[in-house]
Amino acid sequence: MIKDYQPKLIWAIIEADTAQHPDHTIFLSSGRRLLQRMALSLLPSFVQKKLRPGVVKPQRLHPTSYLDGLRGVASFVVFMGHYTEENLGWYTEPYGLYEDGAPSSPLQLPFLRVIYSARPMVHIFLIISGFVLSYKPLKQIRSNQYSALANTLSSSVFRRALRLFLPSFVTLFLMAVALNYGISDDRYAERYFDLPSQLRHVWNTCSQLLGASWAIDDLSYPQPVYNPALWTIPVEFSQSLLLFVVILGLSRCIANLRLLLLAGISWFCFYSGQLYAVEFLGGMFIAELTLIQDETLMTPVSSPTLPVFNFGEKPRQVDCGSTLKQKFMQAFWAANVVSGLFIASWTNDHIEEVWGLSFLNAHTPEPYDGQKVWFCLGAFQIVAACTQLRCLQSIFNTSVAQYLGSISYALYLTHNLCLTTLEPRFVPIIDTFFSKATFWGRHYAWLAGLVIYLPIIIFVADLFWRAVDTPTVKFAKWFESKCVVEKRP
Repeated sequence: MIKDYQPKLIWAIIEADTAQHPDHTIFLSSGRRLLQRMALSLLPSFVQKKLRPGVVKPQRLHPTSYLDGLRGVASFVVFMGHYTEENLGWYTEPYGLYEDGAPSSPLQLPFLRVIYSARPMVHIFLIISGFVLSYKPLKQIRSNQYSALANTLSSSVFRRALRLFLPSFVTLFLMAVALNYGISDDRYAERYFDLPSQLRHVWNTCSQLLGASWAIDDLSYPQPVYNPALWTIPVEFSQSLLLFVVILGLSRCIANLRLLLLAGISWFCFYSGQLYAVEFLGGMFIAELTLIQDETLMTPVSSPTLPVFNFGEKPRQVDCGSTLKQKFMQAFWAANVVSGLFIASWTNDHIEEVWGLSFLNAHTPEPYDGQKVWFCLGAFQIVAACTQLRCLQSIFNTSVAQYLGSISYALYLTHNLCLTTLEPRFVPIIDTFFSKATFWGRHYAWLAGLVIYLPIIIFVADLFWRAVDTPTVKFAKWFESKCVVEKRP
């Protein structure tokens, strides 16, 4: 087991070595320890926790940790979706149709296909962002802490762009360098003959990504090359600013009127075609309802059917009970989960031939066309149910889900980099062993790719999280501390 030496102890060992051993021996010994530390730092964080239990602090749960877990699982599903779509396009087709010579897979059945349905997961991201970004300001509003609210909103606005765009830019530059040196393929961007030209191109891509914050509904606006998943970053940024404005504007309203006005604004956004705004504001709506329930349950008279916050180290719990009303509420929220997962089973094409989903598609409300509005509804059902069902919270509070929540942003940013690097090398090898023209060959090829790619993708995401994502958060806080006006007496 590698020991974590304290600085004084390290110097004592070095001085003892100096007295007894030649200089080159001391140098080699110190270098060996340095290499050991560097190798240990490259290991995934969950491995370091096993090797250094007293040094790496365990992650603590907070009242809404289950939403972090849900976001982590959704990020993992996005990777699964991109991997499956690029390697086994048959699985994106409806079950029993367009099989191309081999029977459909059970993975194509409704509910099961959610494990690689990437598109609905983006809508879950946006609702969770609205919830998380508004949760603290709403608590301050409900406690009449308006001075603290001003500081919170100011800090959030100041740091939001740094938090979202800096890791994205790092990813773009890494993918540009990998492309230029032939490490990854050119499926998403053009390869230039020299590195300076490639870097100029990726710099222009970063500028376009920033500019897309003003054109999130303009389908003709250039999509982000190198990493198509980054299309959501301008959406997150622009809708975050809208959310902060709405929080500020409604901060002095009484709670019931604030909820009424928020519902009205969301309704206006919905019928104006601004679905992303609806999802952010809807996340705020769910957050306020959650806070109202918590305050209600902190009074002597409380209803056991509503969720309870434990403001200590433990996550929030929901008592299930056994009354008829409690069972009805549990069944209602469980039905919402089932409905949300069924909508998330939406196939990429030929939806008119899928039972149930074809009916929804035919009754899509104006001004929308297709699946997006239904993904929004299904995402609301899943997120809202998570605030009410203890069984769901316990699933997303598990160590695996919480770990995925920690690396969720890094996993979302880097999985395309890994796929464009790994697939050109391993797909031809996998194809020599398994024929994708057969039922079992497709399954074995799909599983073989996961066995090879998944450990590498988790390793890269974990490293990116610790080396780029977390330092970005710290840098944004440090930069803000250097820019803000100090409090005067």
